[in-house]
Amino acid sequence: MEDTVSSTDQASAPRGAALSLAAGDPAPHVSALDQTGEPTFTNADLVTGRALVLLIGPDESGALTATLAAFRDRNADFAALDVNLFAVSRQPIEANRATHADLALPFKLLTDATCDISGAFGVENSPVAVIIDPNHRIARILRAGARAPQDPASLADATLASLRADFAPQGARVRAQAPILLLPRVLGKADCARLVELFHRPVRAWPSDGFRSEGHIKETGDFKVDHAGGYGQLTEYVVRDPAVQQFLDHCFNRRVGREMRKAFQTRVSQREDYRIARYDSASGGVLHPHRDNATKETAHRRFTMTVNLNAGDYEGGALRFREYGDHYYEVERGTAVIWSATLLHEVMPVTKGARYILGVHMYGT
Repeated sequence: MEDTVSSTDQASAPRGAALSLAAGDPAPHVSALDQTGEPTFTNADLVTGRALVLLIGPDESGALTATLAAFRDRNADFAALDVNLFAVSRQPIEANRATHADLALPFKLLTDATCDISGAFGVENSPVAVIIDPNHRIARILRAGARAPQDPASLADATLASLRADFAPQGARVRAQAPILLLPRVLGKADCARLVELFHRPVRAWPSDGFRSEGHIKETGDFKVDHAGGYGQLTEYVVRDPAVQQFLDHCFNRRVGREMRKAFQTRVSQREDYRIARYDSASGGVLHPHRDNATKETAHRRFTMTVNLNAGDYEGGALRFREYGDHYYEVERGTAVIWSATLLHEVMPVTKGARYILGVHMYGT
């Protein structure tokens, strides 16, 4: 079930502990009344599909009022980025109406008198700007520093800088596109680094013809598989450590599964082992064109996911789906690529350094 946060115009104490939200997580859907008493929904069709900024903060110190003015003064900059901007206050509607008029705010001011919204996003003593991507997933959570009351422009400037870096309008025309799903921020940079480090843990390595390896039958813990020949040239670290599996399953269930249900109208219930693959330029790292369910042993697979673990540390190694155009997919660190197991795909040769990815095959209904 999707997280939903709503607020009414009735004051009450904060409810429960704040959700532990981080970049890549689905953003709770906010439902609240604006300064005119009209309901506003962050998951409305006219809101989603563009980046959204939620400016949330307490009012006791006056920090939010000063920050509202700073965001107001930069409204043209936010508009140029085609960004939705909503502010959230703990004041009742009448007070919000007065504040909205006094400051001549060009954006909505939502009431959070019950503190449900601020509590869900972990807002305590200073304003917070939550940047939500066009797919209603958390992109960044920016918190005002100790100088915020004296320097209210700092949070507005940091928000604009983040939006320009991540969501600057491009308007590129697409002529061909493989039917795949790209999801940024599935893993954080620190998590990616830990998985690369895990790859180097000393475990037994087994040979493979590209499709079969005795390691999958004989090993009970982590192990490696060396692929060579017609399939490609790479080494996979098969993850069976329960703690690592639990962490990766949590990331998948929270950040990927729901997006697959939306994009593909399907639900996967099972997976094979997670694998950390290294494509090393020193050994000619490459993966030749193939489909992931083309053999008797792999016919059960429905989808494949890979997550880039070290973009920028190597050259070459782009993912390509030749049936849908001669495009190279080179995604950022932590970004997942998900595709049907029936699609022909390949990994181009790594020409410098070593490329690391996390991969998994999924099946079930």
